[in-house]
Amino acid sequence: MCQFCHQHGDGKKWYLKAEHYSEELLDNLERRHYLQEFLQKYGQADGAKFEQNFQKALQGPAWLRQLIFRFQERRQRRDHFGQVVPLEDLEKVLGLARSIVRIPCICRKMNKGRTDAEYCFGLGLDAEKMLDFKDAFLETFRLGPDDAHFDRLSTAEALDLHRRFEKQGLIHTIWTFKTPFIGGLCNCDRADCLAMLSYRYNFHAFFRAEFVAEVNVDACTGCRECHAQCQFGAIGFSVMDRKTFIDPIRCYGCGICRSACEMDAIHLTPRSEHPLAHNLW
Repeated sequence: MCQFCHQHGDGKKWYLKAEHYSEELLDNLERRHYLQEFLQKYGQADGAKFEQNFQKALQGPAWLRQLIFRFQERRQRRDHFGQVVPLEDLEKVLGLARSIVRIPCICRKMNKGRTDAEYCFGLGLDAEKMLDFKDAFLETFRLGPDDAHFDRLSTAEALDLHRRFEKQGLIHTIWTFKTPFIGGLCNCDRADCLAMLSYRYNFHAFFRAEFVAEVNVDACTGCRECHAQCQFGAIGFSVMDRKTFIDPIRCYGCGICRSACEMDAIHLTPRSEHPLAHNLW
C-alpha cells in the first residue's frame, strides 16, 4: 500500500473512501483558495520554463538536487499529489464522485497553448455550484462563448471516455487538492503532462498504481503491439524466446498495455504481493 493508504485509507486504497470526494469539503476556505491559486499559477505559466528549472537542477550536485526534490515532494503530498489508477479501480472512483465535470487540461495549455484539450475531469467540483472555481477557470483559459466546457457527465459517460483514452495510450491519474481531498482526474502522456515530465527528472509527483502488470508467456505471441503503449519504458522483448516481458521495477501498474494485446496475455497483480515491486511507489 502507498503512503496515502496508510495515512488516509486505514490500510486500504485511500482513493476508494467516499468521504474524500465529498462536496462538503469545498466549504473549507483554504481548499477553495488553493484551487483558485492553483489555476492562476499553472494556467498562466510557461511549460518550457517549467522544464528549464529541472534542467538547471541537473547542473548542480546530485546530492543537493535529490535533497531539494525530496523536500518538494513531501510538500506536494500535503497539497497536490496524484496516483496512477487502472481502469477497474477508476470505475469505482467515478461511482464515488458526487459530480463529474469535464474541464480543459492545464498541462496541455502550458505546453501547447491548447484550451480545447478536454482530457481532465473535476470530481466533486461542480462548476455550477462553485462559481468562483468556474470564474477562475474562465479567466485562466480565456474561453470564448462557444467553447464547450464544464459538461457534467454521468458515470457511464465518463467511463466510456476513459476507455477511449486508454486505447489512445493515456494513463489515468487522480489528484488531490489539499490532501486527502480528491478533486481531479487526468489522462496523461509523456509528451504533454507536467507530472510525466517531472518523472523524467526523477521528481515524483504521483504514486505508482496499487498494481503491477505481468505477462502470461503461454498466451503471448510476441507481436509487440503492447510496447508502444507503455509510458514508462517497462516493456521489453526476449529475442530468443520471442516473448514480451514486463520489468516490475519500472512498471507503474497503469494497465494501458493490456488494451493493445489481442491475446489478453497481460494482467495486473496486486503490488503488495509482488516480491520485487511491493515497496516501490
